[in-house]
Amino acid sequence: MPNLYLKFLQNIASLEPMQLKHKDLSPTAIFLLIEIAIKDFDEQPLTVSQAMEFRALGSPANLHRKIDELREAGMIEVTNVGTDRRTKYLFFTQAARDYFQINSDAMLKAVQSR
Repeated sequence: MPNLYLKFLQNIASLEPMQLKHKDLSPTAIFLLIEIAIKDFDEQPLTVSQAMEFRALGSPANLHRKIDELREAGMIEVTNVGTDRRTKYLFFTQAARDYFQINSDAMLKAVQSR
C-alpha cells in the first residue's frame, strides 16, 4: 500500500506555482497559520497574546514577525472584537481558506488514488 502522506505531498508538489500562494511563507508562519485555523475552526479565535505563547515555534518577537508575515501575505486579519480595544484576535482570510482547500483536495486525491 502506498504511503498516503507521501502521495499527498507529491500532489501538492505537482501544483502550479499560482495555486501555491503560501510558497513564500516560512515554515514557522505556516505552523502558526495552522494553529490559528484550528482555533478558528473550533470557533474560538486566537488572540495575539495567545499566539505569543507558542514557545515551540519561537520567541514572542519571532512569533510577532510571523503574525506580520501572515498578515502581509493576506492569510490572516488582526481584529478587535466587541468593545475591548486592547485584545486583538487573529482570523484567517479567504486566502487561507483557499490554502486549506487546496491541501484538502490534494489529500482527498491521495486517498482516492489508493
